[in-house]
Amino acid sequence: MSSVPCMSWPCCSGGTLHQLHPQQHNHHLHFSYLHHRRRPGGPRTRPHPSPFPASLQPPTRYQQPVSLSSSSSSSSSSSGSSGSNVSSTENGVSRDSNKGGLQLKGQQSIGGSYDHVQVEELPQHSSSSLPPQPAIAVETNGAGSAGAAASPSPPPPSENQPAHAAAEAPPAKPSPAAKAKSTAAKFANRLIFGVLLGLAGGGTIAAGTLPFLAVVLFIAFQATQEYYGFITSRQMTEGMTPPPPLVSSLTTVLCVSMALLAYFKPTSLRSGSVLALASFILLVLEVLLIKKPKFAQMASSLFGLFYCGWLPSFWVKLRMLPAAAPSVPFLGFLSTFTPWTVGLLATFTTVACIVAADTGAYFVGKNLGRTKFTEISPKKTVEGALGGLLSSIGVALALWKATHWPATPLAAVGMGVLIFFSSLFGDLIESIMKRDAGMKDSGTLIPGHGGLLDRVDSYMFTGAVTYFYLVFVLPTYGLV
Repeated sequence: MSSVPCMSWPCCSGGTLHQLHPQQHNHHLHFSYLHHRRRPGGPRTRPHPSPFPASLQPPTRYQQPVSLSSSSSSSSSSSGSSGSNVSSTENGVSRDSNKGGLQLKGQQSIGGSYDHVQVEELPQHSSSSLPPQPAIAVETNGAGSAGAAASPSPPPPSENQPAHAAAEAPPAKPSPAAKAKSTAAKFANRLIFGVLLGLAGGGTIAAGTLPFLAVVLFIAFQATQEYYGFITSRQMTEGMTPPPPLVSSLTTVLCVSMALLAYFKPTSLRSGSVLALASFILLVLEVLLIKKPKFAQMASSLFGLFYCGWLPSFWVKLRMLPAAAPSVPFLGFLSTFTPWTVGLLATFTTVACIVAADTGAYFVGKNLGRTKFTEISPKKTVEGALGGLLSSIGVALALWKATHWPATPLAAVGMGVLIFFSSLFGDLIESIMKRDAGMKDSGTLIPGHGGLLDRVDSYMFTGAVTYFYLVFVLPTYGLV
């Protein structure tokens, strides 16, 4: 930056000099902060009021933009565009285009006088280098005194930018017909894939335990991948390093292994012991691979092991329940494919209640929903939750009437209530993970539904809750 001359006035006490630094910046005249320095060899003086008027004293230590009022804006623009020696005068301030500077003309100032001061033009800077300050219009009279009046001076529009470019028109809203068409297309897409998934799930349940195991293994594998997509996202890993790839790979292996052990040892092996051993192995690996592991890292890894491995294994245990179910005449053909057991009926009833709860909550909430259920998921309403609860109980009672299982209608109602709440809060828990990760969907595996966790989040806790209800609650209270 080129040197900027200053205007000095001797102090009335004779011991100091006051310096006023004028600078031109973006068609504004800036007066820098007033420096008060001691004259070499002069006496030390006590602080005294500044001899300058209040209009030239900025209220803060930053530079104040001072706009020069001009009687003719065309003269300044013509002088900047011409390459010849053309000068323009604006209320006592002359601009010489050949010299490329401002010339302040005056007769006398407070504490001294000056005849001619050359102020060089400074290169333009970004507006972010100075804090926003109110502009001050300065008008110079013939005697050289300055009077200031506060007036806003917005920057002139650029020549290449039209005047209306700043106020851009808002994007046009889609018409109601186009919005309704888009909503109908999305709903049709979700409905088609939902029906296909339902048919595939029902066929897998009826096909036998081995195909069902294959589906659970795939869910455990894919759920682990999408879960680590959550905890390795930029928003969730802020302030700490994401887990190493070896940790995620080991978590996937452990999750799949828990489902396999539940198939081969459904009753003799305690699932809690398996979870404890797998957790210890995973934590040891994290301590060895991460230099300074944090508690949040270890906790997120353990929750992934619990969420993606231990919970799905209960679906295998539920399907493997060996007790014989009451015979149903119109469903006797299924016994040719798979044994007619309580595990088959329990798994089918649980899935049917989850589908009914989701469907009932969706349609009731869409048409009658008024009261927000929770801030976690703004679209969920109390009316929709009640609709889902009644739908789940209704399906449980209908299947009890058709299959005579469980033994009493009260047991069927309790099963419908537990399935609804476990599916509802399983959905909310997955929504919390997505929100913390800053992701709308867990993946793109299923068109119209997002990732696999977006579709099976309601199933994650339901298998464990239903298994506990059938194995520990119903026998204890004689409801089986």
